[in-house]
Amino acid sequence: MFLGEYQHTLDSKGRLILPSAFREQLAEGLVMTVGVDNCLTIHSREEWASVVAGLRNLRSTDRRERAFARVMTSSAHPQEPDKQGRISIPFRLRSYAALDREVTVVGADARVELWDTSRWDAYRDQAMAEFAETDAPFDLGGF
Repeated sequence: MFLGEYQHTLDSKGRLILPSAFREQLAEGLVMTVGVDNCLTIHSREEWASVVAGLRNLRSTDRRERAFARVMTSSAHPQEPDKQGRISIPFRLRSYAALDREVTVVGADARVELWDTSRWDAYRDQAMAEFAETDAPFDLGGF
């Protein structure tokens, strides 16, 4: 499980140092791809297998579902962090997520999300405002 929010910086080669809290779970390899809301997602290889299983359940006869599966898999980049815990973010993915220098690394349960810090701040502020108004019409198991 990935939890928390961490501030990091891309180096001049487009590499990012993973938070130490996430390194052990991703040491055996990861898959990075596009995420919704213009962020990137990182999955452990084990979790990526679950994502792909879900994508296979999408209807290939539905244009939107077919496009979603294509974008997710064609944008996927498997890799292993180096000894310093760095990963390389391909240019196309950096462009999609508008990652330039300041990156917020977000633990999102089964995945890690990479956000441009200014985009994350705006998203988080809006989500927190909406959260404050939530009546929680769903069961959170004792929350």
